[in-house]
Amino acid sequence: MSWEEIRALYPNQWVKLHIIGYHVEGDYLFIDKMSVIQAISSAKDATHELANCKGNNIIYHTSHHTIKTKKIKNLGIFRSIPN
Repeated sequence: MSWEEIRALYPNQWVKLHIIGYHVEGDYLFIDKMSVIQAISSAKDATHELANCKGNNIIYHTSHHTIKTKKIKNLGIFRSIPN
């Protein structure tokens, strides 16, 4: 589905989405294609779901006109732990 379709089906709500397709512009990922996993009824529930998101799943509010997220670089292990 497109973001416009999701915004029409779930106006002014939090939604949990599975990202299917995206494109990169600068430091941002713009999500082009996604599927709705569930609508979320409150900000408290959305925060709880966000804390448990894994993989290509995100939480987003449909009041936003575009859906994008800042790219996160994989830092790996950046310091050694002493023995």
